[in-house]
Amino acid sequence: MLALGADAVLVGRPVLHGLAVAGATGVAHVLNILRTELEAAMVLASCRTVSEIDATRLLTRGENHGR
Repeated sequence: MLALGADAVLVGRPVLHGLAVAGATGVAHVLNILRTELEAAMVLASCRTVSEIDATRLLTRGENHGR
């Protein structure tokens, strides 16, 4: 969704879960996990910055996926 222009997607629930389980420490832990996962996805997509994430990084139906 970031590639389509969203600022944040589906982060509310995990943050609230972290808050309910461990308070501010839980929120910090959840945000750290989300950042780590985003950084890994960016490496796989060859994006050095968040601003490089755009629709050109998306695979859509009907594209030749290496075949």
